[in-house]
Amino acid sequence: MDEIQYTLVLVSLTMLYVFYRLFHRNADELREIRGPASPSWIFGNMLQLTLTPTYGEYEFEWLKKYGSVYRFKGCFGVKDRLMISDPAALHTLLSREQFALGPGMGNGGRLIYNAGCTWLTDSEKDHQRLRTALNEGFTVAAVRSYIPIFERVAQTLTEQFDEIASHSGVGDISPLLGQATLASVAEAILGLSLNELGDEFISTNLQLINVASNQSATQVLADALLRWIPNAICDVMLYIPVQPFNFVHRAKVLTDEIGKRVIRSSKIAKSQGLEGVGGFYDDLVDKAQTYSSDGNVFSERDILDQTTLLLLAGQDTTANTLVFGFLELARDVDLQERLRAEIHASRIGIARDATTFDNMPLLNAFIKETLRLYPAVALSDRVATEDVVLALSEPIMTSRGKRLTRIPIPKGQIVYIGTAEYQRSESIWGPDAHEFKTSRWLKEEGPLKGEGVSSYANLLSFFGGTRICLGWRFALLEMQIFVCELVSKFEFSLPDDEVHLKTTCQYAMTLQPMLPDGKKGAFLAIKRVT
Repeated sequence: MDEIQYTLVLVSLTMLYVFYRLFHRNADELREIRGPASPSWIFGNMLQLTLTPTYGEYEFEWLKKYGSVYRFKGCFGVKDRLMISDPAALHTLLSREQFALGPGMGNGGRLIYNAGCTWLTDSEKDHQRLRTALNEGFTVAAVRSYIPIFERVAQTLTEQFDEIASHSGVGDISPLLGQATLASVAEAILGLSLNELGDEFISTNLQLINVASNQSATQVLADALLRWIPNAICDVMLYIPVQPFNFVHRAKVLTDEIGKRVIRSSKIAKSQGLEGVGGFYDDLVDKAQTYSSDGNVFSERDILDQTTLLLLAGQDTTANTLVFGFLELARDVDLQERLRAEIHASRIGIARDATTFDNMPLLNAFIKETLRLYPAVALSDRVATEDVVLALSEPIMTSRGKRLTRIPIPKGQIVYIGTAEYQRSESIWGPDAHEFKTSRWLKEEGPLKGEGVSSYANLLSFFGGTRICLGWRFALLEMQIFVCELVSKFEFSLPDDEVHLKTTCQYAMTLQPMLPDGKKGAFLAIKRVT
């Protein structure tokens, strides 16, 4: 090989290497982001993330060790995922169209919720179309109109808690709060009482919740496989004769029937000049009729597809948050007494409306702190639909000692929104971030350090951006009223016998209160305030 040929080969190889390095630079930088070692090719780090006796045993240690962005493995040795709890990066993730629901949230949610607007992944336009119609049922004015419903449901809870207090004195509050939140949604949105939903729906709904609360290694693998199954196959899977699928399929059939019944009743009533069945669905039926001649912008099928979302998604998440809140009150007698005093004082000569509850600082500090420590959806995945760069609030150090202030995310990369990590980050909430302290919300300057990520208290419990929870105002007012009703009339404490053992916080799609026997529940000693 002469000198010219040698030079050409050398130049060519050099150029190839340069192009290779440029092409793989992003991947190299991602590989250099630190993270925990994977203990298993089959499970990756997923069992550590989702299957521990108490949620966060590994995750919060990783946050402390590796920082607000770290790398971990999914099941079956798939390429690395990123866990993100940095505020600036989270703000981008939630507000930019370059990130769609990941395969876990997308396929899993679609399996249960059909074309509910929160889980629409095919078209951002469709998502916004449905949100525009549904938002009218969850505006400030609309939610305030539901106060009488929330108060009636709260009074039913009082009767149930009275029954416990007058007999054994100890009861499981989890199923009672679950029924109460379902009753609130059913009446406010559909205009139906709990009884009108039907015994079969209530029974199937309870079975579905119990199945969802049982997390296992098999379930972790099933979730991993579900990520890669096409939508058409997901729809067929519901007909497989396996118990979890049977419950999901039956629940969807029943909610569809309930939606059709409400639509039919509303249309009949209005054709006779009557007001309709009540509830927000009356307005949705009007929209479907109004828009049906204009390109079918909002159809009756759209209404039916939202029924499952509204009935199921708005029930258990709020109920679980309330359970964790009451457990914290039972552990802190002083907080409970101060909250009770504030509730009693607020009722003297003041009309009971939304501003009454909003003007109770300790009540709202208590709810915010409960949401902070116990976000219903502690983890959720997103996938980059194009190359994008995430700027960080605080730099992280790579395994090679390089300081990163920006992270290039290639198209197709799966990232996880670490809601629970963000809300327990010491750099944001202080060194006591893992403690339940309502006082952090009572300071004039507020508790948050750094950039905010959402419209409610800078918490991610309701997410943020274009996919913020539709019913966040609904859930807040519902919690305010339930807490005021129950704390004003009952004292709560932890049972001192061995029969009703300690409740822990575990992950099973959402954060769940779990008993040592693996069943969902939370027992409290309940005593009437004299």
